Amino acid sequence: MKLSGLVIATCGAAAVVLGVPGCASSPPPVSKIVNGQVVVSRAINPDAYEHYARGQLYADEQRWDEAARELRRVLLSDDQAPEVRAQLADVLLQLGQLDDAAEEVERSLAIEPTVAGYTAAAHVAEARHDDRAALGRYQEGARLALTDGDPEAIETTHLALASAQLAALDLPAAYATIRVLADADRDSVRARVEIGAMAWAEGRLDEAEIALKEALALEPEQIDARLVLAALQVATGRPAEAKAVFRDALERAEDSLDVGEMYLKWLAASGDRAAADEEADRLTPDVIDDSTIDAIVRIERAAGRPERARAAAERALERGVAPGHVALLVGSALLDAKDFAGAATRLLKVPKGDPDFIESRLRAAEALRRGGGARQLEQAERALDEATAAATAEAAVAPSAKAAGDKAPAEGASEARPREWMSDLIVARALLDEKRGDPVRALRGLDLALQAHADDSRFLLVRAAIDERRGEWRQALAEASKILTADPRNVEALNFVGFIAADHAGDLPQAIRRLQVAMVLDPGAGGIVDSLGWAYLRQGDLPRATMFLTQGDRLEPGDPEILAHLAELYVRLDQKDRAVAAYRRALEHDPEDRVARDIQARLHKLQTGTP
Repeated sequence: MKLSGLVIATCGAAAVVLGVPGCASSPPPVSKIVNGQVVVSRAINPDAYEHYARGQLYADEQRWDEAARELRRVLLSDDQAPEVRAQLADVLLQLGQLDDAAEEVERSLAIEPTVAGYTAAAHVAEARHDDRAALGRYQEGARLALTDGDPEAIETTHLALASAQLAALDLPAAYATIRVLADADRDSVRARVEIGAMAWAEGRLDEAEIALKEALALEPEQIDARLVLAALQVATGRPAEAKAVFRDALERAEDSLDVGEMYLKWLAASGDRAAADEEADRLTPDVIDDSTIDAIVRIERAAGRPERARAAAERALERGVAPGHVALLVGSALLDAKDFAGAATRLLKVPKGDPDFIESRLRAAEALRRGGGARQLEQAERALDEATAAATAEAAVAPSAKAAGDKAPAEGASEARPREWMSDLIVARALLDEKRGDPVRALRGLDLALQAHADDSRFLLVRAAIDERRGEWRQALAEASKILTADPRNVEALNFVGFIAADHAGDLPQAIRRLQVAMVLDPGAGGIVDSLGWAYLRQGDLPRATMFLTQGDRLEPGDPEILAHLAELYVRLDQKDRAVAAYRRALEHDPEDRVARDIQARLHKLQTGTP
């Protein structure tokens, strides 16, 4: 029996066949044939197998303390098992025991270099933020996997190595690594999907499409590859082909709500009203009740039919769906219709004590903030005060109930816990303070939160965005860069830092690398594609700017910022009429106040010929 590179072996006959003089504490090796090559694997003592299997199970369930205990019991029977020590190191990392994990890695590699050992060593280096050392360990693991010839290990190590190279912003190296994987394993679907994303980010559109179609030929049920292919076809101006691929993805995903929502949003944004209506009607459940109303509202909103979403939610109230939940659904539909006052009024009717009270006040505050008047902003502050008081009371009740001796949930049942609302409330209050013209107060509140949660990426990114909007773009870059220090693959931070650096003529080559990596990690995201096009425009590379800005507009049709970037491209191309038309279209799509002012200023300058 084989388990994670280890094989069960017994003493006696196996020892005689392999020429081992007898069974000591370490079991004999076991040979196997992989791709025509003889590979020798270490065996695990059968006495330790129960503990090893249990350790694997606990690790899968993220029960790290128990997993560590079981793996240590395995090592009591065989302390020369390098793979087990490597696995223990990974478990210890999850427990925050970095030094102990590093010690287990050293002992593992001293016994014998293994793929598992090199991988665990890379994880330790990443935990120490030693990216260069991590990259070296991933490279060693990938080389060893190729030598061993195990297809699963080859794919795992090369994907991990490419991920580390992307974190280092070395897209060419990551591409070369995935190419090695594709050549070594002709059946690797992941390799083709990754090649597709990387080639797209570098502007090699034909290669990207070929790779994605190869992935689908290998695995027709690969929904992610199908969706990326559809996005690529949208971006390159082939809506009819994209529709066919989207429909195929929907069918294979058995009308997945997530896939359907994505498809409907694109149809509605692109102005294909007939197709959006037809698809929404097909996907919408016939019966409105507690089990279907969320899906119905999501479908109607995605299809750009907020009035139908609202009507469905109101009917759900008649069918016994909780009033607070209905208010949330109606409020969302009214927000889509830009009826901020109506949304706030409905949400504020949810009474105290309702399970949805806190969320209703948060969403009401958002609607009132977006409404923008002084009176509305005062109401928004009161709504947040009410939500904060309720959240504080709810948080206080939970531990006291625990102390009172509440029974533990039955095995397999989910433990009922109150949602943690404080993060949402802190962000909502900061955005409200900014809207009221007091960004300093907004930042003060976020800084207080960051004192307790220094690495919270959400607080850091909101703070950076507020700094950028008030003109402190260098400070904004510094805040967002802290996120990338801890998580170099954070897509939002990569996009933010790349765009802001490009917008303010920072290090353009590095900005472009960040945005390419963000695009690889989230292929088909129109905002990221647009950011990359904007960076190329700032660099003066008009052909690439044209390619990506046009793609961004097709992927996110009607986005005012993307349209404004497209207008700037037309200005640079000396196509004044197209620039004016793009600016006017941007203003028709309800841009934020700051964006609207900038567009109006640029449009005025263009029309009057003023410098």
